[in-house]
Amino acid sequence: MSKAFSSIRQRVLFAFFLLAFVGVVSSLWNIYLLAQYEQRLMQLSGESIPVLVAAYEVARQGEAISKGASGVVLTRDRWTRQAFVNRINDQFNWLDSQLATLDEKGIEQERLDHVRQNKRALQASFSDLTMAVERRHDAVLAGLNAEEPELAAEVDRLLLLHKYHADRLTYSVAGLAHARKGEIEGLVTGILKQIKVESWLLNVYALGAIIFATLVAFYLDNRVGSRVVAIQRAMRGVANGSAKEEIPRGGGDEIADMADALGTFVDKLGEREERLQIMVDERTSELGMAKNHLEINERRLRNLFEVASDWFWEADAAYAITYMSPQFFEAVGNPANVLHHSLFERMTGDDVIVEADVLEDHFQALRDRMAFSRFEFAIRMPDGRTMHLQSSGIPVFDEKGRFAGYQGALTDMTEYKLTEIEMRHAQKMQALGSLAGGVAHSFNNIFQPILILSELTLNETPENSPVRERLQITIDACRRGKALGDRILLYSRQDEPEKKPLDIHGVVNETMALFRSSAPSSIRLAENLDPEVGNVVGDAAQLEALLLNLASNSMDAIGDRSGEIQVNLSREKRVRVEYDMGGDVVHDAYAKISVSDDGCGMSPDIIERIFDPFFTTKGLGKGTGLGLSMASGIVTMHGGEIKVTSVKDQGTTFDIYLPIAEGLATDMESHPKIVSEGA
Repeated sequence: MSKAFSSIRQRVLFAFFLLAFVGVVSSLWNIYLLAQYEQRLMQLSGESIPVLVAAYEVARQGEAISKGASGVVLTRDRWTRQAFVNRINDQFNWLDSQLATLDEKGIEQERLDHVRQNKRALQASFSDLTMAVERRHDAVLAGLNAEEPELAAEVDRLLLLHKYHADRLTYSVAGLAHARKGEIEGLVTGILKQIKVESWLLNVYALGAIIFATLVAFYLDNRVGSRVVAIQRAMRGVANGSAKEEIPRGGGDEIADMADALGTFVDKLGEREERLQIMVDERTSELGMAKNHLEINERRLRNLFEVASDWFWEADAAYAITYMSPQFFEAVGNPANVLHHSLFERMTGDDVIVEADVLEDHFQALRDRMAFSRFEFAIRMPDGRTMHLQSSGIPVFDEKGRFAGYQGALTDMTEYKLTEIEMRHAQKMQALGSLAGGVAHSFNNIFQPILILSELTLNETPENSPVRERLQITIDACRRGKALGDRILLYSRQDEPEKKPLDIHGVVNETMALFRSSAPSSIRLAENLDPEVGNVVGDAAQLEALLLNLASNSMDAIGDRSGEIQVNLSREKRVRVEYDMGGDVVHDAYAKISVSDDGCGMSPDIIERIFDPFFTTKGLGKGTGLGLSMASGIVTMHGGEIKVTSVKDQGTTFDIYLPIAEGLATDMESHPKIVSEGA
């Protein structure tokens, strides 16, 4: 046994395997027994329930026959009495069928014969009673008053005899049912006793497992714990620099092997210390020579910096810029806040364009003194152009490990960005252009008959009819559907829409009224719209399509459950670090439209692709992947930006920023009134 299980690990694993094996076998055995008990109970239930039901029906029919006999006696009309007799004969036939059912279920023959004997006696007594009643009735009709008291007494006697046999039938059936009930109770009692025994055996096994685990823990503590503590003490001494620690050895197991390895390590540690000192002396001499080479290389690199295409920069420990390649100033002129200004001050300048969250992450990396790469931002040139830059940098530390600043490089990414934008846009437009004609044509084919029939029906509908309002909603929806196809064509061609000053509050309010009329009752639409936001210059139909698309996506994200869609409209001032709209005009204020839901949310990898054409997370036939792509195009054509934030299983928020046009009068002619039941 000791040779087969020479290691502690093997012994412990074998012990726990044995314990698990016994537990699994015991559990499987109990599962098998419980299955047998359940099968027997189901079999007994299938056999006994029909027997008890049949017995109940026999008893019930016997009682009904007894009551029917009283009706035969009391009825003076012969035809009514014959109807009672016929019904009771039918009940006797029903009794025969129920007794046949009991016979098929294997009822004890003696008890079943007793029930049949009582049934035959009951049927014979009913026949005698019927004939006596008929004789009494004939005597009354013949005027034989002298014989009537004797016949009436005979009828009463036979009626009592009939009730006696009916009671006997009920008692015999009750005895049969009681016998079957006793069988069921006996079997159930036996099964419960067996379950109690098995439960006791499980408790014994659990107690044995606890005792076994305690013994294993005691063994590990005495066999393993003390030796591990001794080895740990020796290792702590070695870590503190001592090479003469006493290592406990022996035992023939893994711990002994570890102790032997540690002892060998300590023995060789002293030898290596001596060799290391020799190497340190040699390295010191080499470092002196390397220093001279470094000075030469530094001068060489400085010369390379002057002629490289990238621009190199340096900052000191206070993050102040101490060096910038001369080529940078030749390319961008002489911007302020460069040399002798901190990186933080430079990146928050008015001419710097960068997203706030990206800039905050960059600042955090600088504070943490971490290397960074591909930090992208843009600066606005004095001539109005925008230059895209990419920066990389590494922290620098002196010979004592103290932070000394940063060194990095700037790359002009303007041409690359423009090429990337043009290529991406060309790919999108090529795909959208191929589909735009077919989509618009299909939209017209779908909406044209609906629109024509709805307008004809509206003209034929009385003015005071409530149907007119619903027809008007249908007509407006069809017109907007056709306009949506036109917007797809417009987006694919990059045509500039006809823009006019619009009251953005009115656009949002009426669009949400249209959406509310089609939203299911399980979704609550909450609105917080500031009527004093101002005017924006744009196309009303495109903005309506944008909002309806976002609201529809929120409704799909909520699904069939109850949820809420929150729509907010507010006036936002331009922050110091603003988003890059790809244009040259900077506005003082923006209309911010937020569409939020508490739906399923999106993961980060999905968020990165939601604005790509034809990308959709909906099932086959439920989405084209053009909605958010078109929404992004509409916002861009209006000089704004769309942002999305989402948390998986918590919800999604789309924020739209549109420039506010101050001092322009609104023109709402191109924005017809939306008629909606929900408005």
